Amino acid sequence: MGAQDVGDLEKIRQGIERWLAARLPDRAGLGVASLDFPKASGESSVTLILEARSQTKGDERFVLSMAPPVSQVFDRHDLKMQFDMMTVMAEEKLPAPPLVGYEPDPAVLGSDFYVMGFRAGRIPPDNPPMMIAGWLKEETTPEQRTKMWTSAVDALARIHRIDLAKHDFSRLPRAAKGELLLAQEIRTFDTMFKPAVREVADPRILEGWEFLQQTVPEDGTPAFCWGDSRVGNIIFDQDVPAAILDWEMANVSDPRTDLAWFIWIDRCNSEGLGAARLPGIPSPESLFARWSEQTGRSLRGMAWFELFAVVRYAIVLERKFEFMRESNPGMVIPNFPASFIPGLMKAVRA
Repeated sequence: MGAQDVGDLEKIRQGIERWLAARLPDRAGLGVASLDFPKASGESSVTLILEARSQTKGDERFVLSMAPPVSQVFDRHDLKMQFDMMTVMAEEKLPAPPLVGYEPDPAVLGSDFYVMGFRAGRIPPDNPPMMIAGWLKEETTPEQRTKMWTSAVDALARIHRIDLAKHDFSRLPRAAKGELLLAQEIRTFDTMFKPAVREVADPRILEGWEFLQQTVPEDGTPAFCWGDSRVGNIIFDQDVPAAILDWEMANVSDPRTDLAWFIWIDRCNSEGLGAARLPGIPSPESLFARWSEQTGRSLRGMAWFELFAVVRYAIVLERKFEFMRESNPGMVIPNFPASFIPGLMKAVRA
């Protein structure tokens, strides 16, 4: 997303400088020289890169995440939950950024926020889409891409093997006792798919959403789910995950939702835009099988979860289009994932 309107950046710089100096007393004379938006920023939280210097540690970089003044997608931002989930990742020795701290007091910067140490590496780009242009297409070999995708799905499998009783997951959304495992996610996206959005959305999205609600699987066992499980949310170093980011959609649910999302965000942003997946990226079938072997979980019913991933992504895009139409009335933007919906519905029925 890049730069966002967050108000007075100098005021934020002064506030975070004072906060860091108090939080990191071993950095004598710590100052924040500058802060800026990364080239590729997330779609929800505000991200700022801090350039800091101290007498004891020299030059350092930190990453600040705070709530946006206006959200295009999510109705709420639980930054404490996101910070806690990265803490779980670090405790489980999974790829996580170095964490500095969470600040609940909105008086410091205008919202609550958290700060991480900067993790070196590269993130596959969303803009331009990674299969169309950018370093993933232009600078990596097929062998490197194979390593990236397989190591990423290995990390996803490890997330799904985390013992739910070992950590405090009380902040995570989940279905209520007695409900179907997927009830919470169905509720969340049904709320996001507002009546005004449904009126202008591609009719295939509404058809797919109604079909999904009528055919919700009743099997499955709960797991800690990342929520936004895709390579575009991973910092890679030496072609393996160095940090897993963006936990806004984390929940306790059926992990097949994560697996399908991991595959279909890539497919929608490549095949859905008329671009072939890059050589070396493993087939969906091989990645499904790899995950199943490592988690010990069945792939039965994956067609439903694939449809669920595509329809949810289409709903997210419709929310973004709604925001764009506020400043460009009458704008018509094709919802490219919708083209996959009829074929996936047929596969579920088969």
